[in-house]
Amino acid sequence: MQQVYEFFQRLTDTSDWPPRWFCGRWTDFHGWLYILSDLAIWFAYMAIPLVLIRFILVKEGIPLGRVFWLFGAFILLCGLTHLIDAMMFWWPAYRVNALIRFLTGAVSIATVLALIMNFKEAVGLRTSNEYEQELTLRKQAVQELTRSNEELQQFAYVASHDLQSPLKTIENYLEVLQRRHGDQLDDDARRLIGVSTAATSRMRTLINDLLDFSKVGSSTEFTDVNLNELVAEILDEQQNEMQAVEATVEVEPLPTLKAHRTDLKQLFQNLISNGIKYRRPDVPPHLSIRAENRGDAFEFTVSDNGIGIERQYFDRIFQVFQRLHGRGEYPGTGIGLATCKKVVEIYGGHIGVESTPGQGSTFFFTLPKVIKTVNQYAQTNSLHFAD
Repeated sequence: MQQVYEFFQRLTDTSDWPPRWFCGRWTDFHGWLYILSDLAIWFAYMAIPLVLIRFILVKEGIPLGRVFWLFGAFILLCGLTHLIDAMMFWWPAYRVNALIRFLTGAVSIATVLALIMNFKEAVGLRTSNEYEQELTLRKQAVQELTRSNEELQQFAYVASHDLQSPLKTIENYLEVLQRRHGDQLDDDARRLIGVSTAATSRMRTLINDLLDFSKVGSSTEFTDVNLNELVAEILDEQQNEMQAVEATVEVEPLPTLKAHRTDLKQLFQNLISNGIKYRRPDVPPHLSIRAENRGDAFEFTVSDNGIGIERQYFDRIFQVFQRLHGRGEYPGTGIGLATCKKVVEIYGGHIGVESTPGQGSTFFFTLPKVIKTVNQYAQTNSLHFAD
C-alpha cells in the first residue's frame, strides 16, 4: 500500500526519468516519425468517440446504448495513451502513462463483458435490409387497410340506404293503417301497430348509429377543435334532457386539438349522454370533465355519480351491441361506447373505465397532441428506401 500511496503522491513527478529523446539513440527522422504517428492515431481515436457520442445523443432510443458509451470511452483512453507517448519525448510522465494504460485496460475488459452479456440482443438487431422489408410490408398493410376501410364505408352507406327505404315503407303503411282503420281495430291490434312502429324507429336509429360508427376516422381533413366550445355545444344540445333530470356538468379547461370535429363530438357526446342516462333513481346526475397534460398526449376523464359498472363488464361495454340493461330500463343501441373506443384507438390513444357499482363511473382516455389516423398516414407518409 505504501508503494501505491507514493505512486499517486508523485503522479506528475518526472524527475526519475529523462525525456524519451535522451533514452537510446533517436534520430530526428525516427523520433518525429514516432511522434507524428502517435499524434495521428490520437487524433483519429478522439474523433471516433465524438462521432459516437453525437450519434447517441441525436439517435433517440438507440439499442445497446451502454455498450456504445463503453466503446467510446475505450477508444478515447486508447487515444490518450498515444498522446502521452508522444508527449513523453519532452515530458517523461511514466506514472501518468501507467495510470492511463490501467484505466484503458479496465474499460477494455468492461467493454468485452458488456458485449458478451448483450450478444444475444445484438444478434437480434435487424439489419437495414430486414427493416426495409418490414417497412414495405407495413406500407402494403396500411394501403390494404385503407382500401378495406373505404370499401366498408361505401358498403355501409349503400346498405343503410337500402335498409332505410323498406323501413320508411313499413312506417308509412303502419301510419296509413292507423289513420284509416284505427277506429275499426281493437286494443290488441292497435298495440301491435304501436310495437311495430317503435321497432322500425329503433331499427332506423340502429342503422344510423352503424353508419356513424363506420365513418369514424375516415376523414383526413383535420381542423383545430376547441374542446371547450365543443363540449359547450353538446351540453347546449342536451339541455332538455339535463333539465328534465336536474343534471349538472362541471367542465374544467380543455385543450385544443387538431382533429376531425365530428369524431371528437361523437366521443364526448356519447360519454356525456351515458353519464346522464345511467343515473341512480332520485339522484340528480353530476358529471365532471377534466384534461391533464401527459407529455406528448392529453388524458381526459369523464366522471359521473350514476349506477356504476361491475368490474367483470369493463371490457364488454366497449364492444358493439353489448348492453348490460334491457331497453325498458335504459334506451340505446349498444354502439355508443364502441364508437368512443374506435375514435380513441384510431387516433392513437387508449380508453378504459374505473367504476364502483352504486357510486358512479370514471371513463378515461388519452389522445396524442399530434393526431394522425391510419388513413392520414397512408396519404401523407409514403415510405422511401435507399437504392
